[in-house]
Amino acid sequence: MPTARLKSLEEAQKLAAAPPPSSATELPRPRRFLTADEAVEFLGLGGKSALAYLAMQPDPPPFVRLTARRKVFDLADLQAWAEARKTNRK
Repeated sequence: MPTARLKSLEEAQKLAAAPPPSSATELPRPRRFLTADEAVEFLGLGGKSALAYLAMQPDPPPFVRLTARRKVFDLADLQAWAEARKTNRK
């Protein structure tokens, strides 16, 4: 009987020494959200009124509505939105 216990003890030690699965060690990266003022500064706009104007256009910058009065902008979404609007016209 001691051999059966020894086997299970050895197995337990192997399991304890083995690294956890990669999905358990990798946490998702937190997303960076910007307030309207930060989004205005990031995009280089003149003020919140310019952001409000863009919101009325057919292709507005994407946002997340946290509450009825509070919107935030995902930094990655803003970057992608700005990249999509690039032009080489002068």
